[in-house]
Amino acid sequence: MVKAKDYGNFTLLGSDDTYRMIVRSWGRDKTGKNHFGFTGPGPVFGQYFDPGGAEGVVEKFRRGGKDVYAVHYRFKKGEMGRTQAIEIRDQFIKDYEFALKNARTIQWDESEVWELFRWAEFDDESDAPRFYGPLDARYRELLQLAYDSGANLQLIQKVKERWTQTAKGAPVPSGVFEPTGFKGGANIVQANLEHLWDKERGFVVNVVNCRQNMDVAGQEFTGLDFPTLGQLVFPDSDESDWS
Repeated sequence: MVKAKDYGNFTLLGSDDTYRMIVRSWGRDKTGKNHFGFTGPGPVFGQYFDPGGAEGVVEKFRRGGKDVYAVHYRFKKGEMGRTQAIEIRDQFIKDYEFALKNARTIQWDESEVWELFRWAEFDDESDAPRFYGPLDARYRELLQLAYDSGANLQLIQKVKERWTQTAKGAPVPSGVFEPTGFKGGANIVQANLEHLWDKERGFVVNVVNCRQNMDVAGQEFTGLDFPTLGQLVFPDSDESDWS
């Protein structure tokens, strides 16, 4: 009889197919970020900071029978002290842990989440990188929980315009927009998505990069939904894995 080999604490990777996506999703207002997430498997749980949350977008999905649940947080940067920020942060984490056990798709207003976590950590918006170790570790652990749970997670980020200078040194807008929020998330998520809209094409998703399938990196898709992207990222999956 051949004795089974003991691998200690190590497990064989890739032995099970895990079809879920952790994505960073950014773009200007009204470019379809929430809409894209609502095409993901339900139930969908949203953790929102924007006034109105997903109002005006979620209704047609609810009429279509999709279960969408939400928590709305009120965080006023600069008007709240660190104690209040910590209370909201801790409640956010509890709600997120609940969502991981009950949702198939989770949405964050991630730019605002990152501001809240920074305020709770520093009582301001410290830009000193040497102080960010504990905060980054806490934040990364939250993203790791999504990988462990098997839930889909969409980190929705606002953008801000980059400024440049004229030949005379005067500041001017560049027309280039960059995502705001936790920059380290770009290296943790499975795919980075830029959302666009124009009159000719409507909603467009640019897959900036994708860990699972770099063949789709740099491609733009019109009217892309979550199940279609899931099958592009995981070619061995089918639509039933994303419904």
